[in-house]
Amino acid sequence: MFKSEFPSAYLWIARIVVLAIFIVLPFVYPQKYVVHVVSLAMIFAIAALALQLLLGFTGLLSIGQAAFLGIGAYTSAIVTTTYNLPFEIAFVTAGLLAGFASLTLVPITRLRGVYLGVATLGFSIIVHLILLNEEWLTGGSFGLLNIPSPSLGPWILKSETANYLFCLAVLVATFIALHRLLPSRFGRALQAIMLDEDAARASGINVTYYKSQAFVVAAVITGFAGSLFAHHAHYLNPNDFTFWKSIEILLMVAVGGIGSLAGAVVGAFVTTLLPEYLRVVDEYRMVIFGAMLIAFMGLGHRGLAGLSAAIAMRLLRLRPQSNIPSGPTPQADAIAAPRWRRQ
Repeated sequence: MFKSEFPSAYLWIARIVVLAIFIVLPFVYPQKYVVHVVSLAMIFAIAALALQLLLGFTGLLSIGQAAFLGIGAYTSAIVTTTYNLPFEIAFVTAGLLAGFASLTLVPITRLRGVYLGVATLGFSIIVHLILLNEEWLTGGSFGLLNIPSPSLGPWILKSETANYLFCLAVLVATFIALHRLLPSRFGRALQAIMLDEDAARASGINVTYYKSQAFVVAAVITGFAGSLFAHHAHYLNPNDFTFWKSIEILLMVAVGGIGSLAGAVVGAFVTTLLPEYLRVVDEYRMVIFGAMLIAFMGLGHRGLAGLSAAIAMRLLRLRPQSNIPSGPTPQADAIAAPRWRRQ
């Protein structure tokens, strides 16, 4: 986790400008395919924010987020197609069921690092096999068809623009909720666990409890993203939720910047949109995309968010001042509290 390298006033201006751009985008550039792909990027950005809570602010490596995404997607689809219940109920049920499923991971919260990652990977594989083989419930390899569009009361969001604005609203709500959560007592406890788990336990923090709660919160958010994915795609297949999808979500967080909420969003957009724009180079697009990912990873744990902040600081002629020297580690970034002045 690292503190923002940017003054809060500039940050809020930047956020408002970016939000305004995204609001007007489907009206200025109304091509259905573009709106569809950007909506998909926003859905994955919600899932990336959930993983950021685990990895960037609690220090928990999870390679099982695709499982919660699939649970949320199939739950929402089944509730609306089989039981003909409203989308609102399906959306909430998707998040709650994904959160309930995450409770099965409580016993493995005592694990650390790669051991925890492998355990969550096993959970993801189990969920994928259930989605693939339980044909009576999930449709098996044929998947689920004719999933209805999302609705809000009497309004059915059939158009791509309506879907886009709804996904944007959920993304903004998720970002604000996590932004408010992190400075709270719960958020500070998670960050203490990330910095030094043994010291946090010695300070009276119930490490297992807070880790479990972090998994539940992340799973609920990912379940919501799964619900949006199901009603956006109108079709589900188990192959959409393999462990490779978990790796993709992990890449979004790493590329954007570990420990940055904005970085998770940026990483999701880059990872989702870049392959689409590289289609012009045909069979070389994934090779180029892979090379660019390697270049992005060379930026370190700060990722694209840290690079963007550094460029903006240079343009605005700002530089940090701190009594504590900043180091290359996330711990040093978390401790430093810079003040600001113009050069």
